[in-house]
Amino acid sequence: MSPRRTAVTAAVLSLLSLAVAACGSPAAPANPSGSGATGAAEPRAGGAVTHATGKEPDCWDPHASAQDVTAYLQRPVYDSLVYQAPDGKLSPWLATGWKVGADGKEYTFTLRQDVTFHDGGKLDAEAVKANFDHITAKKTQSQYAAGLLGPYEGITVSGPYEVKVRFSRPYVPFLQAASTTFLGIASPASLKAGADKLCAGQSVGSGPFKAGDYVRGQQRLYTRNPDYRWGPEATGRTGPAPLDSVKVRFIPEAATRVGALTSGQVDSADGIPATQKALIERDQRLSVLEGQVPGAVDAFYLNTKSPLFSDKRVREAFQRAIDLDALVKSVFQGANARAWSLLSPTTPDSYDASLEGTWPPDRALAERLLDEAGWTGRDAEGYRTKDGRRLSVVAPVYGEASTFSQAVQGDLKKVGIHFDLKASTDATEVSTMLDEGRYDVVELSWARADGDILSHFFFSTESSVGGGHNFAKVADPEVDKWLTGAQTTGEPAERAALYAKVQKWALDNAAAVPAYVTTQTVGFSKKVHGLRLNIASWPEFAAASVEAS
Repeated sequence: MSPRRTAVTAAVLSLLSLAVAACGSPAAPANPSGSGATGAAEPRAGGAVTHATGKEPDCWDPHASAQDVTAYLQRPVYDSLVYQAPDGKLSPWLATGWKVGADGKEYTFTLRQDVTFHDGGKLDAEAVKANFDHITAKKTQSQYAAGLLGPYEGITVSGPYEVKVRFSRPYVPFLQAASTTFLGIASPASLKAGADKLCAGQSVGSGPFKAGDYVRGQQRLYTRNPDYRWGPEATGRTGPAPLDSVKVRFIPEAATRVGALTSGQVDSADGIPATQKALIERDQRLSVLEGQVPGAVDAFYLNTKSPLFSDKRVREAFQRAIDLDALVKSVFQGANARAWSLLSPTTPDSYDASLEGTWPPDRALAERLLDEAGWTGRDAEGYRTKDGRRLSVVAPVYGEASTFSQAVQGDLKKVGIHFDLKASTDATEVSTMLDEGRYDVVELSWARADGDILSHFFFSTESSVGGGHNFAKVADPEVDKWLTGAQTTGEPAERAALYAKVQKWALDNAAAVPAYVTTQTVGFSKKVHGLRLNIASWPEFAAASVEAS
Protein backbone atom coordinates (compact mmCIF):
# COMPACT_ATOMS: atom_id res chain seq x y z
CA MET A 1 0.00 0.00 0.00
CA SER A 2 1.19 3.48 -0.76
CA PRO A 3 1.55 5.70 2.27
CA ARG A 4 -0.94 8.56 2.36
CA ARG A 5 -1.17 11.51 4.65
CA THR A 6 -3.64 11.31 7.48
CA ALA A 7 -4.81 14.89 7.14
CA VAL A 8 -5.80 17.14 4.30
CA THR A 9 -2.66 18.85 3.16
CA ALA A 10 -1.73 22.48 2.94
CA ALA A 11 -1.70 22.07 -0.81
CA VAL A 12 -5.33 21.03 -0.84
CA LEU A 13 -6.14 23.86 1.51
CA SER A 14 -4.54 26.32 -0.84
CA LEU A 15 -6.97 25.15 -3.49
CA LEU A 16 -9.81 26.01 -1.13
CA SER A 17 -8.61 29.59 -0.82
CA LEU A 18 -10.26 30.33 -4.14
CA ALA A 19 -8.48 33.63 -4.60
CA VAL A 20 -10.02 34.45 -7.94
CA ALA A 21 -10.04 38.01 -9.17
CA ALA A 22 -12.92 39.55 -11.09
CA CYS A 23 -12.18 39.84 -14.77
CA GLY A 24 -12.87 42.26 -17.60
CA SER A 25 -12.78 41.90 -21.36
CA PRO A 26 -14.07 38.98 -23.43
CA ALA A 27 -11.55 36.25 -24.24
CA ALA A 28 -10.59 34.92 -27.62
CA PRO A 29 -11.12 31.20 -28.30
CA ALA A 30 -8.72 29.00 -26.36
CA ASN A 31 -5.54 27.82 -28.03
CA PRO A 32 -4.90 24.51 -26.30
CA SER A 33 -2.03 23.48 -28.49
CA GLY A 34 -0.14 26.69 -27.95
CA SER A 35 2.36 28.18 -30.36
CA GLY A 36 5.36 30.42 -30.44
CA ALA A 37 5.42 33.99 -31.65
CA THR A 38 6.67 34.80 -35.09
CA GLY A 39 8.76 37.81 -35.83
CA ALA A 40 10.81 39.35 -38.58
CA ALA A 41 14.13 38.61 -36.94
CA GLU A 42 15.59 35.10 -36.71
CA PRO A 43 15.69 33.51 -33.25
CA ARG A 44 19.16 32.76 -31.91
CA ALA A 45 20.82 30.27 -29.63
CA GLY A 46 21.69 31.73 -26.25
CA GLY A 47 20.14 34.62 -24.42
CA ALA A 48 17.90 34.71 -21.39
CA VAL A 49 14.18 35.02 -20.69
CA THR A 50 12.55 36.33 -17.55
CA HIS A 51 9.08 34.96 -16.78
CA ALA A 52 6.62 36.15 -14.11
CA THR A 53 4.28 33.81 -12.26
CA GLY A 54 1.80 34.42 -9.47
CA LYS A 55 2.47 31.45 -7.20
CA GLU A 56 5.49 29.99 -5.50
CA PRO A 57 5.74 26.39 -4.25
CA ASP A 58 5.43 25.76 -0.52
CA CYS A 59 7.61 22.72 -1.19
CA TRP A 60 9.79 22.12 -4.27
CA ASP A 61 9.87 18.32 -3.99
CA PRO A 62 7.28 16.99 -6.48
CA HIS A 63 7.39 13.59 -4.77
CA ALA A 64 6.09 15.25 -1.59
CA SER A 65 4.06 18.26 -2.77
CA ALA A 66 0.62 18.19 -4.38
CA GLN A 67 0.85 21.73 -5.71
CA ASP A 68 0.41 22.35 -9.42
CA VAL A 69 2.98 25.10 -9.28
CA THR A 70 5.60 22.65 -7.98
CA ALA A 71 5.04 20.39 -10.96
CA TYR A 72 5.13 23.37 -13.32
CA LEU A 73 8.30 24.98 -12.00
CA GLN A 74 10.17 21.68 -11.61
CA ARG A 75 9.35 20.49 -15.13
CA PRO A 76 12.51 22.09 -16.59
CA VAL A 77 14.62 20.18 -14.03
CA TYR A 78 13.02 16.72 -13.82
CA ASP A 79 12.44 14.40 -16.79
CA SER A 80 9.92 11.55 -16.66
CA LEU A 81 9.81 8.00 -17.94
CA VAL A 82 6.94 8.89 -20.28
CA TYR A 83 6.01 12.05 -22.21
CA GLN A 84 2.44 13.28 -22.72
CA ALA A 85 2.00 15.60 -25.70
CA PRO A 86 -0.48 18.51 -25.70
CA ASP A 87 -2.88 16.28 -27.66
CA GLY A 88 -2.81 13.71 -24.84
CA LYS A 89 -0.74 11.05 -26.63
CA LEU A 90 1.90 9.19 -24.60
CA SER A 91 5.38 8.41 -25.93
CA PRO A 92 8.85 7.41 -24.64
CA TRP A 93 11.12 9.80 -22.75
CA LEU A 94 13.62 8.43 -20.23
CA ALA A 95 12.17 5.04 -21.07
CA THR A 96 12.77 3.91 -24.65
CA GLY A 97 9.68 1.74 -24.38
CA TRP A 98 7.52 -0.40 -22.12
CA LYS A 99 5.60 -3.64 -22.08
CA VAL A 100 2.45 -4.35 -20.12
CA GLY A 101 2.07 -7.85 -18.66
CA ALA A 102 -0.70 -10.09 -19.92
CA ASP A 103 -2.64 -9.61 -16.68
CA GLY A 104 -2.24 -5.81 -16.83
CA LYS A 105 -0.58 -5.76 -13.41
CA GLU A 106 3.04 -5.29 -14.43
CA TYR A 107 4.84 -2.64 -16.51
CA THR A 108 8.36 -3.37 -17.75
CA PHE A 109 10.31 -0.22 -18.71
CA THR A 110 13.47 -0.25 -20.80
CA LEU A 111 15.58 2.82 -20.03
CA ARG A 112 17.83 5.02 -22.13
CA GLN A 113 21.51 4.36 -21.49
CA ASP A 114 22.83 7.83 -22.29
CA VAL A 115 21.17 9.96 -19.60
CA THR A 116 23.25 11.87 -17.05
CA PHE A 117 21.90 13.76 -14.05
CA HIS A 118 23.03 17.30 -13.37
CA ASP A 119 25.38 16.03 -10.63
CA GLY A 120 27.11 13.63 -13.02
CA GLY A 121 25.29 10.48 -11.90
CA LYS A 122 23.97 8.07 -14.52
CA LEU A 123 20.38 7.06 -15.05
CA ASP A 124 19.92 3.31 -14.63
CA ALA A 125 17.40 0.90 -13.18
CA GLU A 126 18.65 1.39 -9.62
CA ALA A 127 18.11 5.15 -10.00
CA VAL A 128 14.50 4.67 -11.06
CA LYS A 129 13.90 2.26 -8.19
CA ALA A 130 15.38 4.79 -5.75
CA ASN A 131 12.84 7.35 -6.95
CA PHE A 132 9.84 5.05 -6.55
CA ASP A 133 11.12 4.02 -3.14
CA HIS A 134 11.42 7.70 -2.20
CA ILE A 135 7.88 8.49 -3.38
CA THR A 136 6.37 5.63 -1.37
CA ALA A 137 8.55 6.02 1.74
CA LYS A 138 6.57 6.97 4.82
CA LYS A 139 9.04 9.73 5.70
CA THR A 140 8.41 11.46 2.34
CA GLN A 141 4.78 12.06 3.37
CA SER A 142 3.77 12.21 -0.26
CA GLN A 143 0.65 14.31 -0.66
CA TYR A 144 -0.14 13.29 -4.24
CA ALA A 145 2.59 11.34 -6.08
CA ALA A 146 2.05 8.20 -3.99
CA GLY A 147 -1.67 8.41 -4.72
CA LEU A 148 -0.93 8.53 -8.45
CA LEU A 149 0.55 5.04 -8.10
CA GLY A 150 -2.86 3.64 -7.19
CA PRO A 151 -2.73 -0.10 -6.32
CA TYR A 152 1.10 -0.07 -6.33
CA GLU A 153 2.84 -3.14 -4.94
CA GLY A 154 6.49 -2.46 -5.71
CA ILE A 155 9.31 -2.07 -8.21
CA THR A 156 12.02 -4.58 -9.16
CA VAL A 157 15.31 -4.07 -10.96
CA SER A 158 15.28 -6.71 -13.68
CA GLY A 159 18.39 -5.54 -15.53
CA PRO A 160 20.91 -2.68 -15.54
CA TYR A 161 18.47 -0.60 -17.59
CA GLU A 162 15.17 -2.37 -16.97
CA VAL A 163 12.63 -2.12 -14.16
CA LYS A 164 9.33 -3.85 -13.48
CA VAL A 165 6.57 -1.92 -11.68
CA ARG A 166 3.88 -4.13 -10.13
CA PHE A 167 0.29 -3.44 -9.10
CA SER A 168 -2.23 -5.54 -7.20
CA ARG A 169 -4.70 -5.19 -10.09
CA PRO A 170 -4.63 -3.79 -13.65
CA TYR A 171 -3.91 -0.05 -13.53
CA VAL A 172 -4.11 1.68 -16.93
CA PRO A 173 -3.74 5.30 -15.67
CA PHE A 174 -0.18 4.56 -14.54
CA LEU A 175 1.46 5.53 -17.85
CA GLN A 176 -0.12 9.01 -17.77
CA ALA A 177 0.86 9.33 -14.11
CA ALA A 178 4.42 8.38 -15.05
CA SER A 179 4.48 11.34 -17.46
CA THR A 180 3.86 13.92 -14.74
CA THR A 181 6.50 15.86 -12.84
CA PHE A 182 5.11 14.33 -9.64
CA LEU A 183 6.68 11.01 -10.72
CA GLY A 184 9.72 12.77 -12.23
CA ILE A 185 13.11 11.10 -11.86
CA ALA A 186 15.64 12.82 -9.60
CA SER A 187 19.30 12.04 -9.04
CA PRO A 188 19.38 9.25 -6.41
CA ALA A 189 22.18 11.08 -4.61
CA SER A 190 20.03 14.20 -4.30
CA LEU A 191 17.19 12.26 -2.70
CA LYS A 192 19.46 11.53 0.27
CA ALA A 193 19.62 15.23 1.12
CA GLY A 194 16.50 14.93 3.26
CA ALA A 195 12.99 16.33 3.10
CA ASP A 196 13.89 19.79 4.35
CA LYS A 197 16.49 20.45 1.65
CA LEU A 198 14.37 18.91 -1.11
CA CYS A 199 11.38 21.02 -0.09
CA ALA A 200 13.59 24.11 0.13
CA GLY A 201 14.50 23.78 -3.52
CA GLN A 202 17.63 21.62 -3.68
CA SER A 203 16.72 19.88 -6.92
CA VAL A 204 18.89 17.69 -9.17
CA GLY A 205 17.35 16.05 -12.20
CA SER A 206 18.32 15.34 -15.80
CA GLY A 207 16.18 17.97 -17.50
CA PRO A 208 17.07 20.63 -20.11
CA PHE A 209 17.65 23.18 -17.33
CA LYS A 210 19.53 22.95 -14.05
CA ALA A 211 18.05 24.43 -10.89
CA GLY A 212 19.99 27.60 -10.11
CA ASP A 213 19.93 30.29 -7.45
CA TYR A 214 16.67 30.60 -5.53
CA VAL A 215 15.57 33.54 -3.39
CA ARG A 216 12.30 32.75 -1.63
CA GLY A 217 9.60 35.27 -2.35
CA GLN A 218 11.55 36.75 -5.25
CA GLN A 219 12.91 34.51 -8.00
CA ARG A 220 14.37 31.23 -9.21
CA LEU A 221 17.04 30.84 -11.87
CA TYR A 222 17.37 27.95 -14.32
CA THR A 223 20.53 27.46 -16.35
CA ARG A 224 20.88 25.52 -19.59
CA ASN A 225 22.03 21.88 -19.43
CA PRO A 226 24.50 21.75 -22.36
CA ASP A 227 24.71 17.94 -22.22
CA TYR A 228 20.99 17.40 -22.80
CA ARG A 229 20.35 14.92 -25.63
CA TRP A 230 17.30 12.95 -24.44
CA GLY A 231 14.31 15.22 -24.90
CA PRO A 232 11.08 13.51 -26.03
CA GLU A 233 11.16 12.92 -29.78
CA ALA A 234 7.48 13.83 -29.90
CA THR A 235 8.42 17.43 -29.12
CA GLY A 236 10.56 17.64 -32.24
CA ARG A 237 13.52 18.79 -30.16
CA THR A 238 15.73 16.34 -28.27
CA GLY A 239 18.87 18.44 -27.77
CA PRO A 240 19.90 21.27 -25.45
CA ALA A 241 17.58 24.21 -24.92
CA PRO A 242 18.39 27.28 -27.06
CA LEU A 243 18.20 29.63 -24.07
CA ASP A 244 21.17 30.04 -21.74
CA SER A 245 18.87 30.66 -18.81
CA VAL A 246 15.33 31.30 -17.63
CA LYS A 247 14.59 33.42 -14.59
CA VAL A 248 11.18 33.04 -12.93
CA ARG A 249 10.03 35.96 -10.81
CA PHE A 250 7.27 35.50 -8.23
CA ILE A 251 4.79 38.36 -8.56
CA PRO A 252 1.53 37.45 -6.79
CA GLU A 253 -0.44 40.56 -7.79
CA ALA A 254 -1.82 40.11 -11.31
CA ALA A 255 -1.81 43.82 -12.19
CA THR A 256 1.83 44.13 -11.12
CA ARG A 257 2.69 41.04 -13.14
CA VAL A 258 1.06 42.50 -16.24
CA GLY A 259 2.78 45.81 -15.60
CA ALA A 260 6.12 44.03 -15.51
CA LEU A 261 5.30 42.51 -18.90
CA THR A 262 4.10 45.67 -20.63
CA SER A 263 7.04 47.66 -19.28
CA GLY A 264 9.53 45.08 -20.54
CA GLN A 265 10.79 44.06 -17.09
CA VAL A 266 9.82 40.46 -17.90
CA ASP A 267 9.47 38.67 -21.23
CA SER A 268 6.42 36.59 -20.36
CA ALA A 269 3.84 36.18 -17.61
CA ASP A 270 1.15 33.61 -16.79
CA GLY A 271 -2.19 33.95 -15.04
CA ILE A 272 -3.20 37.01 -17.05
CA PRO A 273 -6.69 38.16 -15.94
CA ALA A 274 -9.27 39.05 -18.57
CA THR A 275 -9.19 42.69 -17.52
CA GLN A 276 -5.57 42.85 -18.61
CA LYS A 277 -5.71 40.56 -21.63
CA ALA A 278 -7.05 43.20 -24.00
CA LEU A 279 -4.27 45.55 -22.89
CA ILE A 280 -1.69 42.96 -23.92
CA GLU A 281 -3.40 42.20 -27.21
CA ARG A 282 -3.39 45.90 -28.14
CA ASP A 283 0.35 46.09 -27.55
CA GLN A 284 2.10 45.41 -30.88
CA ARG A 285 5.12 44.06 -29.03
CA LEU A 286 3.19 41.36 -27.18
CA SER A 287 1.11 38.26 -27.87
CA VAL A 288 -1.06 35.80 -25.94
CA LEU A 289 -1.29 32.01 -25.55
CA GLU A 290 -4.37 30.36 -24.04
CA GLY A 291 -5.44 26.87 -23.07
CA GLN A 292 -8.17 25.29 -20.94
CA VAL A 293 -6.71 23.41 -18.00
CA PRO A 294 -7.47 19.65 -18.13
CA GLY A 295 -8.73 17.58 -15.21
CA ALA A 296 -11.34 18.33 -12.58
CA VAL A 297 -12.98 21.72 -13.15
CA ASP A 298 -13.79 24.11 -10.33
CA ALA A 299 -16.77 22.46 -8.68
CA PHE A 300 -18.79 22.30 -5.49
CA TYR A 301 -18.68 18.85 -3.90
CA LEU A 302 -21.77 18.33 -1.73
CA ASN A 303 -21.38 16.26 1.43
CA THR A 304 -24.03 13.60 0.86
CA LYS A 305 -23.63 12.44 4.46
CA SER A 306 -24.12 15.80 6.21
CA PRO A 307 -27.41 16.25 8.13
CA LEU A 308 -28.54 18.89 5.62
CA PHE A 309 -27.38 17.35 2.36
CA SER A 310 -28.31 13.76 3.17
CA ASP A 311 -31.64 14.92 1.71
CA LYS A 312 -31.15 14.72 -2.07
CA ARG A 313 -33.90 17.30 -2.60
CA VAL A 314 -31.84 19.94 -0.79
CA ARG A 315 -28.71 19.03 -2.76
CA GLU A 316 -30.61 19.30 -6.03
CA ALA A 317 -32.09 22.62 -4.95
CA PHE A 318 -28.53 23.92 -4.31
CA GLN A 319 -27.45 22.61 -7.71
CA ARG A 320 -30.27 24.20 -9.70
CA ALA A 321 -30.57 27.48 -7.74
CA ILE A 322 -27.22 28.82 -8.93
CA ASP A 323 -27.38 30.66 -12.26
CA LEU A 324 -23.91 29.55 -13.36
CA ASP A 325 -24.31 30.88 -16.90
CA ALA A 326 -24.81 34.41 -15.60
CA LEU A 327 -22.34 34.25 -12.71
CA VAL A 328 -19.42 32.81 -14.67
CA LYS A 329 -19.97 35.35 -17.43
CA SER A 330 -20.27 38.20 -14.95
CA VAL A 331 -17.31 37.30 -12.73
CA PHE A 332 -14.88 36.11 -15.40
CA GLN A 333 -16.12 38.19 -18.33
CA GLY A 334 -15.56 35.33 -20.79
CA ALA A 335 -12.12 34.31 -19.56
CA ASN A 336 -13.43 31.05 -18.08
CA ALA A 337 -16.27 28.92 -19.45
CA ARG A 338 -19.28 27.63 -17.54
CA ALA A 339 -18.78 23.91 -16.80
CA TRP A 340 -21.39 21.25 -17.58
CA SER A 341 -19.30 18.28 -16.51
CA LEU A 342 -16.85 17.59 -13.71
CA LEU A 343 -14.08 17.15 -16.28
CA SER A 344 -12.61 19.85 -18.46
CA PRO A 345 -13.20 19.44 -22.23
CA THR A 346 -9.40 19.20 -22.66
CA THR A 347 -9.10 16.06 -20.51
CA PRO A 348 -8.08 13.37 -23.05
CA ASP A 349 -10.62 10.63 -23.82
CA SER A 350 -12.79 11.46 -20.82
CA TYR A 351 -15.04 14.49 -21.28
CA ASP A 352 -18.77 13.82 -21.66
CA ALA A 353 -20.07 16.50 -24.02
CA SER A 354 -23.58 15.01 -23.93
CA LEU A 355 -24.10 16.65 -20.52
CA GLU A 356 -23.94 20.15 -22.00
CA GLY A 357 -27.22 21.98 -21.55
CA THR A 358 -28.83 19.16 -19.54
CA TRP A 359 -29.12 20.89 -16.15
CA PRO A 360 -29.83 24.57 -16.68
CA PRO A 361 -30.50 26.83 -13.71
CA ASP A 362 -34.08 26.45 -12.51
CA ARG A 363 -34.93 28.65 -9.54
CA ALA A 364 -38.60 27.57 -9.53
CA LEU A 365 -37.56 23.92 -9.26
CA ALA A 366 -35.16 24.77 -6.43
CA GLU A 367 -37.93 26.58 -4.53
CA ARG A 368 -40.31 23.64 -4.98
CA LEU A 369 -37.73 21.09 -3.81
CA LEU A 370 -36.96 23.09 -0.69
CA ASP A 371 -40.69 23.39 0.07
CA GLU A 372 -41.05 19.61 -0.30
CA ALA A 373 -38.08 19.11 2.04
CA GLY A 374 -39.87 21.14 4.71
CA TRP A 375 -37.78 24.33 4.49
CA THR A 376 -40.87 26.51 4.29
CA GLY A 377 -40.33 29.12 7.00
CA ARG A 378 -38.46 32.41 6.65
CA ASP A 379 -36.39 34.32 9.18
CA ALA A 380 -35.99 38.09 9.48
CA GLU A 381 -33.22 38.10 6.84
CA GLY A 382 -35.27 36.15 4.33
CA TYR A 383 -33.48 32.81 4.72
CA ARG A 384 -35.51 29.62 4.83
CA THR A 385 -36.08 27.85 8.15
CA LYS A 386 -37.26 24.46 9.36
CA ASP A 387 -38.14 23.68 12.96
CA GLY A 388 -36.63 27.03 13.92
CA ARG A 389 -33.29 26.36 12.19
CA ARG A 390 -31.91 28.46 9.35
CA LEU A 391 -31.04 26.71 6.07
CA SER A 392 -27.29 27.28 6.28
CA VAL A 393 -24.86 25.52 3.95
CA VAL A 394 -21.38 25.44 5.53
CA ALA A 395 -18.38 25.76 3.20
CA PRO A 396 -14.87 25.86 4.71
CA VAL A 397 -12.50 28.24 2.93
CA TYR A 398 -8.77 28.47 3.56
CA GLY A 399 -7.80 32.14 3.26
CA GLU A 400 -10.32 34.50 1.73
CA ALA A 401 -13.50 33.64 -0.16
CA SER A 402 -13.18 34.38 -3.86
CA THR A 403 -15.24 36.86 -5.84
CA PHE A 404 -16.94 33.93 -7.54
CA SER A 405 -17.85 32.22 -4.24
CA GLN A 406 -19.33 35.46 -2.95
CA ALA A 407 -21.36 35.80 -6.16
CA VAL A 408 -22.71 32.28 -5.64
CA GLN A 409 -23.54 33.25 -2.07
CA GLY A 410 -25.67 36.12 -3.35
CA ASP A 411 -27.46 33.90 -5.87
CA LEU A 412 -28.35 31.26 -3.30
CA LYS A 413 -29.88 33.87 -1.02
CA LYS A 414 -32.52 34.46 -3.70
CA VAL A 415 -34.03 31.05 -2.88
CA GLY A 416 -33.45 31.41 0.86
CA ILE A 417 -30.21 29.42 1.21
CA HIS A 418 -27.56 30.90 3.52
CA PHE A 419 -24.19 29.99 1.95
CA ASP A 420 -21.96 30.20 5.01
CA LEU A 421 -18.39 30.74 3.71
CA LYS A 422 -16.31 29.95 6.77
CA ALA A 423 -13.01 31.56 5.82
CA SER A 424 -9.98 30.90 7.99
CA THR A 425 -6.23 31.22 7.71
CA ASP A 426 -5.79 28.49 10.33
CA ALA A 427 -4.83 25.41 8.30
CA THR A 428 -5.38 23.09 11.24
CA GLU A 429 -8.86 24.41 11.83
CA VAL A 430 -9.90 23.94 8.20
CA SER A 431 -8.24 20.51 7.95
CA THR A 432 -10.04 19.35 11.07
CA MET A 433 -13.39 20.50 9.70
CA LEU A 434 -12.78 18.49 6.54
CA ASP A 435 -11.44 15.38 8.27
CA GLU A 436 -14.37 15.36 10.72
CA GLY A 437 -16.93 15.97 7.99
CA ARG A 438 -18.20 19.21 9.58
CA TYR A 439 -19.13 20.82 6.29
CA ASP A 440 -21.78 20.71 3.58
CA VAL A 441 -19.77 21.92 0.58
CA VAL A 442 -16.14 21.90 -0.55
CA GLU A 443 -15.17 23.88 -3.65
CA LEU A 444 -11.97 23.12 -5.53
CA SER A 445 -10.42 22.13 -8.86
CA TRP A 446 -7.58 19.74 -9.67
CA ALA A 447 -5.55 19.65 -12.87
CA ARG A 448 -4.67 16.31 -14.45
CA ALA A 449 -4.69 15.23 -18.07
CA ASP A 450 -6.48 11.94 -17.40
CA GLY A 451 -10.06 11.07 -16.49
CA ASP A 452 -8.74 9.02 -13.59
CA ILE A 453 -8.80 12.24 -11.55
CA LEU A 454 -12.43 11.24 -10.92
CA SER A 455 -11.15 8.33 -8.82
CA HIS A 456 -9.62 10.76 -6.33
CA PHE A 457 -13.03 12.41 -5.84
CA PHE A 458 -15.46 9.47 -5.99
CA PHE A 459 -13.78 6.21 -5.00
CA SER A 460 -15.38 5.20 -1.70
CA THR A 461 -11.91 4.66 -0.21
CA GLU A 462 -10.63 8.17 -1.03
CA SER A 463 -11.61 9.84 2.23
CA SER A 464 -10.14 13.11 3.44
CA VAL A 465 -8.63 11.35 6.46
CA GLY A 466 -6.83 8.94 4.17
CA GLY A 467 -5.46 11.74 2.01
CA GLY A 468 -8.13 11.47 -0.70
CA HIS A 469 -10.61 14.03 -1.97
CA ASN A 470 -13.96 12.25 -1.74
CA PHE A 471 -15.46 15.34 -0.11
CA ALA A 472 -18.92 14.32 -1.36
CA LYS A 473 -18.51 11.14 0.75
CA VAL A 474 -19.77 8.99 -2.08
CA ALA A 475 -19.87 5.31 -1.23
CA ASP A 476 -21.66 3.64 -4.11
CA PRO A 477 -20.57 0.16 -5.28
CA GLU A 478 -21.67 0.97 -8.83
CA VAL A 479 -19.45 4.07 -8.95
CA ASP A 480 -16.51 2.07 -7.57
CA LYS A 481 -17.17 -0.56 -10.24
CA TRP A 482 -17.11 2.02 -13.05
CA LEU A 483 -13.94 3.66 -11.75
CA THR A 484 -12.20 0.32 -11.32
CA GLY A 485 -13.31 -0.67 -14.79
CA ALA A 486 -11.86 2.54 -16.26
CA GLN A 487 -8.55 1.78 -14.53
CA THR A 488 -8.59 -1.74 -15.94
CA THR A 489 -9.53 -1.44 -19.59
CA GLY A 490 -6.96 -0.31 -22.12
CA GLU A 491 -9.53 0.77 -24.68
CA PRO A 492 -9.89 4.59 -24.68
CA ALA A 493 -13.50 4.45 -25.84
CA GLU A 494 -14.43 2.06 -23.02
CA ARG A 495 -12.64 4.23 -20.48
CA ALA A 496 -14.45 7.32 -21.78
CA ALA A 497 -17.81 5.53 -21.53
CA LEU A 498 -17.15 4.54 -17.92
CA TYR A 499 -16.00 8.03 -16.94
CA ALA A 500 -19.12 9.40 -18.64
CA LYS A 501 -21.23 7.23 -16.33
CA VAL A 502 -19.48 8.66 -13.28
CA GLN A 503 -19.93 12.24 -14.50
CA LYS A 504 -23.64 11.69 -15.16
CA TRP A 505 -24.15 9.86 -11.85
CA ALA A 506 -22.61 12.78 -9.92
CA LEU A 507 -25.03 15.21 -11.54
CA ASP A 508 -28.11 12.98 -11.34
CA ASN A 509 -27.47 12.41 -7.65
CA ALA A 510 -26.54 16.05 -7.01
CA ALA A 511 -23.25 14.94 -5.46
CA ALA A 512 -21.40 17.80 -7.16
CA VAL A 513 -22.02 21.05 -9.02
CA PRO A 514 -19.45 21.75 -11.77
CA ALA A 515 -18.94 25.51 -11.91
CA TYR A 516 -16.34 26.69 -14.43
CA VAL A 517 -13.44 25.58 -16.63
CA THR A 518 -10.25 27.49 -15.91
CA THR A 519 -8.35 28.94 -18.87
CA GLN A 520 -4.64 29.61 -18.53
CA THR A 521 -3.61 32.83 -20.29
CA VAL A 522 0.06 33.62 -20.92
CA GLY A 523 1.27 36.95 -22.29
CA PHE A 524 4.70 37.15 -23.88
CA SER A 525 7.00 39.34 -25.92
CA LYS A 526 7.04 38.68 -29.65
CA LYS A 527 10.81 38.53 -29.32
CA VAL A 528 10.32 35.15 -27.63
CA HIS A 529 9.94 32.27 -30.10
CA GLY A 530 8.94 28.63 -29.60
CA LEU A 531 7.11 29.22 -26.35
CA ARG A 532 4.16 26.84 -26.00
CA LEU A 533 1.72 25.47 -23.46
CA ASN A 534 2.19 21.91 -22.27
CA ILE A 535 -0.59 19.38 -21.65
CA ALA A 536 -1.37 21.07 -18.31
CA SER A 537 -1.57 24.49 -20.03
CA TRP A 538 1.59 25.77 -18.35
CA PRO A 539 4.25 27.52 -20.46
CA GLU A 540 7.35 25.48 -21.21
CA PHE A 541 10.70 26.91 -22.27
CA ALA A 542 12.70 23.87 -23.47
CA ALA A 543 12.29 24.89 -27.11
CA ALA A 544 12.00 28.64 -26.61
CA SER A 545 14.48 31.17 -27.93
CA VAL A 546 14.75 34.94 -27.88
CA GLU A 547 15.80 37.49 -30.46
CA ALA A 548 18.95 39.46 -29.84
CA SER A 549 18.30 42.85 -28.27
